[in-house]
Amino acid sequence: MLRYGAAAAGTAGLGVSLGVGVAGPASARGAGRGKGRGGRRVAVLGAGVGGLTAAHELAERGFEVTVYERRSVAGGKARSLYVPHSGTGGRRDLPGEHGHRGVFGFYHNLPDTLRRIPLPGGASVFDNLTPVTRIELARAGNRPDIHLPVRPGTLSLSGVELLVTSVAGLLAESLRLPPWEAAFFAKQAVMLFTSCTERRFGQWEHVNWWDFIKADRMSEDYQRLLGGGVQLIQALKPATASARTCGQGLEAIVYDLIGRGSDGPADRIFNGPTSEMWIDPWVAHLRSLGVRFAFDRQVERLELRAGRLESAHVRTPHGTTERIDADWFIAAVPSDRAGTLWNGALRAADPRLAAMDGLQQTWSNGIQYFLSRPAPVIAGHIVHVDSPWKLVSISQSKLWRAPFSRTWGDGGVQESLSVVVSDWETPGILYGRPARRCTRAEVAREVWAQMQAHLGSTGRHGLDDALLHSWYLDEAIGEGADGLHNDDPYLLNSVSSWELRPDASTAVGNLFLAADYVRTYSNVDFTSMETANEAGRRAAASLLAAAGASDVPEVRTFKGYEAPEFAAAKVEDLRRWRRGLPHLLDTERR
Repeated sequence: MLRYGAAAAGTAGLGVSLGVGVAGPASARGAGRGKGRGGRRVAVLGAGVGGLTAAHELAERGFEVTVYERRSVAGGKARSLYVPHSGTGGRRDLPGEHGHRGVFGFYHNLPDTLRRIPLPGGASVFDNLTPVTRIELARAGNRPDIHLPVRPGTLSLSGVELLVTSVAGLLAESLRLPPWEAAFFAKQAVMLFTSCTERRFGQWEHVNWWDFIKADRMSEDYQRLLGGGVQLIQALKPATASARTCGQGLEAIVYDLIGRGSDGPADRIFNGPTSEMWIDPWVAHLRSLGVRFAFDRQVERLELRAGRLESAHVRTPHGTTERIDADWFIAAVPSDRAGTLWNGALRAADPRLAAMDGLQQTWSNGIQYFLSRPAPVIAGHIVHVDSPWKLVSISQSKLWRAPFSRTWGDGGVQESLSVVVSDWETPGILYGRPARRCTRAEVAREVWAQMQAHLGSTGRHGLDDALLHSWYLDEAIGEGADGLHNDDPYLLNSVSSWELRPDASTAVGNLFLAADYVRTYSNVDFTSMETANEAGRRAAASLLAAAGASDVPEVRTFKGYEAPEFAAAKVEDLRRWRRGLPHLLDTERR
């Protein structure tokens, strides 16, 4: 089986195909003014990454853009969260993050945008990224921790057989899995890598990750590291996420680790709070391009007339309603809110909007722990493998540029430990209840206890209670009579959900979409800053085409890397797909 795969892969060259970036601001801004049919006024409904990206692309091309946002600040899920009134003595309020903010090497759309946001002195926001060089897989109990250095060059793509062998060896050695389990997972992964596009969407899109890797047959470590591990990537759950989506993300990571198709280090975060290092300079730059912002405006209703969106209506802080008139509209609100805007007329005009009712949401939110002295943990991401709430933490301030105690808070906080909670349904270890059935204070105590179970609670490397100054749970999490509620859920990638997701353009001639539910076509399509950025680019490109704006630079997206060594294997798999035959490595179906 492996010899055949190796032969099919051949000995193709090692060329890299990354796609083409968008023309920079200098060339775009002076180009044509978008004088095509339909006018130039654009209303962007939502100031998350997707909405800001669309505004950026269109403003550079001479369109008159106004961004409407329900909050008082921009950034959506990417914004920083600040503890109100916590800064004293000229220091800023204590900062936290909604998530762990990884900007991975296989991202290309987002880094291109970051490079086009200028900073004083000639630098750009891209220069505010700093590499994360260490990842720790922390284990509870007596299980040994696993340290994964983030560096390229650990795998070979000279053929299918060698890739299976090297992936299996890496898994067996680094994750300490039984060799036969590591070999099976490696075979399944390479089967995804060498599947044709038709099989990926026609077969693997309809199989969940847990079943695809046969997790039920394997050891507990296999299940937690390779099954439950996908949930540690936000908004993916092994029993619901499609094998296509998980495999596509895994493929991007593998290529990134061997230095193929990478735009910089494999793992990076911003060297300060995300809003200060990225969102605020971005908003300032957009204002310099003429973009207007209307904050505290909650979109409530869209009006359709003669096949086009005539207006939108937003609720103001005073409880009044404002009408928005524009030539073009971009809906950049998340899936849970978008569905409430699709009235009967819109659903009849474009059935793909109605299909979105089948999409699901999940919770993946952050909590910050502010420490009175630096925590004895690595300066990198820590995956708490055995935590029932699927925790990933990072001591972000170890990688931040400014001295923490002199910049934020009351002077008594030296470090910020940011933690993402990705499972709100499984009972915890302290109270025996899932996170969403706890109080906010109980969530804080439970998350701390789960981290201590992995890192220890005393000693040189432990999280001693004496370290804790205060905590701040994501402000989207509120308390109610029936438990917690979430004002900021994530789109949940689920089996067959690709069929429910619309493209950036709609059947309504002047309505476009730029949010987490939009189909994206680069190397990942689960909820992330990268996919939001790509969705914004696709919305802007679709609008330009509809406006007949042929005299401005094209908005391009970046193509995910494809290994030329596997081109022949994919061609052979396409032949088999068309004949109704399984993939050559699919021993379960042969």
